[in-house]
Amino acid sequence: DGKYYCFSNDATAGTVLKITNNATGKAIFAKVLDTIPAIQQNEGLIVLISNAAASELGAGNNKFDCVVNF
Repeated sequence: DGKYYCFSNDATAGTVLKITNNATGKAIFAKVLDTIPAIQQNEGLIVLISNAAASELGAGNNKFDCVVNF
């Protein structure tokens, strides 16, 4: 539906971030819902994006190198 969501510890809920996949050059805008859950698999993440956002960026379910603009 073209609406993407994410979690971030650097932006407050409601902020819209531009996320660009460095490998593909694709970019999306995603709305921050909350902070990144503090669990082991999320350690070191800058942003945690929805599956739909990852698919649009061509990242699948893997970690990837990206640029995040506020």
